[in-house]
Amino acid sequence: MVKQPFNNESSQQTVHEVLRAGEQALKDTSASPRLDSEVLLRRVLGLTQSGLIIAFPEPCPVEATERFHTLVARRVSGEPIAYILGEREFFGLSFRVTPDVLVPRPETEIIVEHAVKELRDRETAHILDLGTGSGCIAIACVKELQRSGCQRVSCDAVDCSAAALVVAKENAQRHRVAEAVRFVEGSWCREVSALRPPYDCIVANPPYIDPREPTPIELSYEPRSALFSAEDGLADTAEIMRSALPLLLPAGVLLCEVGAGKAASIEALMAPYRADFDVTYLGDLSEQDRFRVVRVTRNP
Repeated sequence: MVKQPFNNESSQQTVHEVLRAGEQALKDTSASPRLDSEVLLRRVLGLTQSGLIIAFPEPCPVEATERFHTLVARRVSGEPIAYILGEREFFGLSFRVTPDVLVPRPETEIIVEHAVKELRDRETAHILDLGTGSGCIAIACVKELQRSGCQRVSCDAVDCSAAALVVAKENAQRHRVAEAVRFVEGSWCREVSALRPPYDCIVANPPYIDPREPTPIELSYEPRSALFSAEDGLADTAEIMRSALPLLLPAGVLLCEVGAGKAASIEALMAPYRADFDVTYLGDLSEQDRFRVVRVTRNP
């Protein structure tokens, strides 16, 4: 049973008063209490952002207020907004999400950006998405490449979770790319007979959190297998490099999101591949050595 963060109100409140009460309830839990409160109240009232503002002075229906209190209580307990709403935006597209899939993160969009940059001038593009989850990376890549004029785009999207693949297939149908994306149940590249190499581009957002690291409460709601990896968080990344790089075409590119603060470990992991592959880092590389994406290009 979720904790009830509100006092019982004896009189009907305005929409703005209900919003403010939600913001106050969330101030010790959320990094964005006002935004979270707005998003949840818009959901129960069925309003746009501007519609919510216009409705501020109006009485908030009691039933809607009660539903809002229930949603806020779930957020206070740490449940991610995406699971409460059942959807999340990624690369300008709305994706269905459930606790069976990782919540798409804005920083992961860099993978899509660079994959599209690599492939947009080609007539054909064949992609492998490892650990597809909600399908957000695969679907966004296909949609963007189709918009850019790439005539034949295909993607094999792999995940070890049958439940995650159900969500991913629904998202592919939602965005009308089901014919271009082929879903495969398996662990990374172990079911290689089910794949269709070689690939122009391989994309991956594997688990990379060390199980010993402290994590925010929100992560306890997400699938553990999509977050945590053995060997200081590098076991799955190492397996991807070992098994996926041979599946690349000459000049093909692998884009893999990696953890923060592990520059030396990533460098050691990539050292054996530098003779045959060009290794660079993209995105959030700063003085705090926060690598976001490692880009590996197979030498022609």
